[in-house]
Amino acid sequence: MVIGMDRDTNSNTRIAMVNMHGAISIVNAIPTGKGSTLGIGLGVNVTVRMSSGQGRIVSNTGDVGFIHNIIKRIMPDDMLKHKDIAIEIRSRIPMGYGLKSSSAVSNAIALACHRLVVNDDNYGDEDNHDDARDWITARDLKVIDAAVSASIESRVSITGAFDDACACYFGGIFVTDNHARRILKHERVDENVNVVILLPMGIRRSDPMRLRHPLLVEHFNHAVRLAEDGRYWDAMILNGVLVSSLLSIPYNLVLDALEHGALAAGISGNGPAVTAITDSESKAKDIAYVWQNYGEVIRSKASNEKAVVSMVEG
Repeated sequence: MVIGMDRDTNSNTRIAMVNMHGAISIVNAIPTGKGSTLGIGLGVNVTVRMSSGQGRIVSNTGDVGFIHNIIKRIMPDDMLKHKDIAIEIRSRIPMGYGLKSSSAVSNAIALACHRLVVNDDNYGDEDNHDDARDWITARDLKVIDAAVSASIESRVSITGAFDDACACYFGGIFVTDNHARRILKHERVDENVNVVILLPMGIRRSDPMRLRHPLLVEHFNHAVRLAEDGRYWDAMILNGVLVSSLLSIPYNLVLDALEHGALAAGISGNGPAVTAITDSESKAKDIAYVWQNYGEVIRSKASNEKAVVSMVEG
């Protein structure tokens, strides 16, 4: 991978910048193909710079093959042949812990590239609608579809993580059918909800295919049904029990959070991050205090914020 590219200062340079947030799991989608996620405040900033060139694609970080796969799904081949694309990724989301960093970055790249392709001064005007935070457009779903397809083809995700992509892109709570790429339920979340995240020391990821244990699939189905009924915290607790047992992540970490007042706690994604939901700052502080003995603790809030894209010419 080429790590850097000289910035093109000619007037043909177009720059798209995207802010997008991360998410945590309520129900893991690998066992059944259906999952549930919650948007959180930790975010990524992606800048995509397009200038005249010979078809080079470079990035300051990330899997260049995966990134190229996303771009080719958005940008026409005849455009890519005559352009150089430089991508800068800055992320506050820890990678490799199940906090949806891959979904946030891939969707941000896809959205930035789509904005560069669509030369429309009114692009994104629908996001200024009074109900913008709940506004899901065909454009949005096209961008998400490109990132999800690239994730599957590049083997970054087993199911494509459509649930993760939706929560990162739109914020709020989602329940989705990942195989059908269909939104089953979406609603806003109280932004005063506190999210506590533990990055535990000394725990490695296990094979996520263990989550498809045939004896426990129906229990994951029940967790999905709880989420569809709006019982998100019950779904998250059940998911935590199941995932921790199947992936050998110590359940005492989850139990500690519940014993100190968490509304819900569980494993995010395929772990090893453990997450807790609280309804007060004081309870969040108590959980963070207990968890600091086990690893790095991060505090955040639930987020309903939709991804934002902006353009800079030349």
